[in-house]
Amino acid sequence: MAYAEACFETFRVVNGAIFSWPQHMARMRHGLAEFGLSLSDSGVKEIYAASLDAAADIGGDALVRVTVAGGKGAWGLLTHAAKPTIYIQSMPARETFDPLIMRLRSWPFPPRLRPAKFSSDYSDSLRALKGEPDVNVLFAHGGLMLGAATANLLLYRQGRWWTPKLGPGILPGIIRGHLLATGLLSEASCPLAWLPECEAVGICNSGVFVLPVAQVDGHEAGMLEFDVKHTAFHQLTGIFEGLEGVPGVLLR
Repeated sequence: MAYAEACFETFRVVNGAIFSWPQHMARMRHGLAEFGLSLSDSGVKEIYAASLDAAADIGGDALVRVTVAGGKGAWGLLTHAAKPTIYIQSMPARETFDPLIMRLRSWPFPPRLRPAKFSSDYSDSLRALKGEPDVNVLFAHGGLMLGAATANLLLYRQGRWWTPKLGPGILPGIIRGHLLATGLLSEASCPLAWLPECEAVGICNSGVFVLPVAQVDGHEAGMLEFDVKHTAFHQLTGIFEGLEGVPGVLLR
């Protein structure tokens, strides 16, 4: 991992099930291919089994992260290992989350395409945060909203949910993709001017699924507050009810 030659996936394992496992592995394989790395079908099965084992050691609801790196190689940029190395980490998942208070920050360099969860992209996020421990940041660039440091953005405006459309700086999130497929969520270029018009704001990722945002600080209009109990959130969470790998409670 000396040169961030790695991709990772993070997901909940709830009662021995992973939500949208095929989509997680498809994104992982797509990202690894950009390094010239690949995972065999047997390798994917090995990762799946090891992820369930790591989660079982934690309990019925665990957060698991799988990282696939280039592997151990000799010194130098162009010396490659014989095969990738797989790392699996697990920890107890939080059962409930408080609504977020987010800070609006400008993304300081040109956003890059993010077709997968490249370790190098999150190194950019660390550079943008400059050592600040609070990752509850809403990044914007060129007058458009991008998303949170570790999640996709959800905006409820004029009776519909919106999310920034795919492009530089936007990760094709697994939860985001599922919501788009249902038709409940739509893609658009999301200007900062939309933010004061939103009735509700949230984030989504495979750790929290859907989480409301209570406030955004740093907008030119001042501190913006949003309805964390808006009924529109139940439109989103209702999509996941009863599906394998989904926690029993998504909103407080």
